[in-house]
Amino acid sequence: MSRKRVIIGQAEFGIPEKRVDEVTAQVKSAMENGETATLQLLDGAGREVTVYLNGKAAALVVVDLDPGSKPSEISG
Repeated sequence: MSRKRVIIGQAEFGIPEKRVDEVTAQVKSAMENGETATLQLLDGAGREVTVYLNGKAAALVVVDLDPGSKPSEISG
């Protein structure tokens, strides 16, 4: 099972499967345009949370869509 996630600074949040395209587009827009995005994500316990991403202040945001195993990982 893949795990899609957003990493903002040192905080990590899961992306609900039904919101992957929406969250990806919101993060991209916020970072490109210096906007604030309201993201519906999952905390470490799998609970839905609202995260406000300030695209003007965030230096780096990682969107990991986990397309499969990495070359350094053993699948299985």
